[in-house]
Amino acid sequence: MNNCSVVLDSNNYLVDAGSGKKLSGTPEPTGALNSSELYRDGSQYILASENFSTAQSRRWVVFGYEDGRVQLRRIYIFSLDTSKQSGPYWHGYDCRPDSKPFPPPSGVPFSESAMQALCGDVEGDVVVVPIDPSVSVPSKSVGVSVPVYRARTRVGVATYVFAGSDEPNLPTVFCLSNCVSSPSEKTRSPAGNASPASSVSVSAKETCNPDSFTNPDLITCGQQSLEKVDAVLNDQYKKAMVSLSPADKKQLTDVQRKWVRFKETYCEEIYQSALPGAEAPIEKLACLARATNARLGELIYLQTGLPNDGFYKAASLMAGQDRENGLKASINLLGGVEFDDPVWKQYADAQCDMSFRMLREDLAYCAVRMRFQLPMNR
Repeated sequence: MNNCSVVLDSNNYLVDAGSGKKLSGTPEPTGALNSSELYRDGSQYILASENFSTAQSRRWVVFGYEDGRVQLRRIYIFSLDTSKQSGPYWHGYDCRPDSKPFPPPSGVPFSESAMQALCGDVEGDVVVVPIDPSVSVPSKSVGVSVPVYRARTRVGVATYVFAGSDEPNLPTVFCLSNCVSSPSEKTRSPAGNASPASSVSVSAKETCNPDSFTNPDLITCGQQSLEKVDAVLNDQYKKAMVSLSPADKKQLTDVQRKWVRFKETYCEEIYQSALPGAEAPIEKLACLARATNARLGELIYLQTGLPNDGFYKAASLMAGQDRENGLKASINLLGGVEFDDPVWKQYADAQCDMSFRMLREDLAYCAVRMRFQLPMNR
């Protein structure tokens, strides 16, 4: 990032580019399911944080930085949740500043301190704001109405549209109502005579009933199971990163990103193929859980050298006495038919390259073993 007065360094600290002084004593969150990037937009900066777990939360902290002083200008938060009635949906918050100065944060990441300054504890409850029916959302775009907070106090509702996208994406955002112009946000007059939308408060957590087989309860239980395996995966990723060399850390980060891309695209295809059936969100949650559990196994394998999916043991048992000829045939049988998805291939090739280099696993067998983990072609 050239000609910038502040940068995000390799350890995820926001740093004054001139003096090298950290803006916060704590780095931005890192892990298997988190990423942070810093962008410059004219005279301001955008710290974009994304969580790749089920919630898929996106947070954009917009701020100015001059002469060592931070001026908070806006925070946008968008998260994915699941409704028993309608399945996945996006909701969020729009937090705007008052005239108070923003003191340098200490003990928490910069983004968290900025959140507390402008938003307070708004993420404690999910607030769903329906889009007014008179507001026109372009085709192949997603619209989200969100509560607006100023200095931690709710002051209204704003509506945003992400043009040509089915999820919140900063470069495509434009505002339909209750807009405040900034370089990062295109504005447009509300369509028709839109009146303020009503809001509904929803409990952030629902109780899983394992004895129920209704679609709403299956969604709730599936969501909570996925959150648990997400958390375990994140912990395992951090443990793996600690034990790796700088070059291996870089490669693992690249593999992890390729896996996230595969997981999201593949499970979205599962979801779309099940629509308009009520089981569509259940199928997607199950897909995400299987993919996440399989990825967890890969991380454990890289750390221990011991695959925990039972693949090679099963192949050995199937081969019987004729190990020389039977083992290869058993491995190919267990792996099922070829899977030609290019996003999958990018992830599998990257993972197998790493397992070959670190553990000397046969590249061809590795790809088959990874197919065995996922019921994509059963």
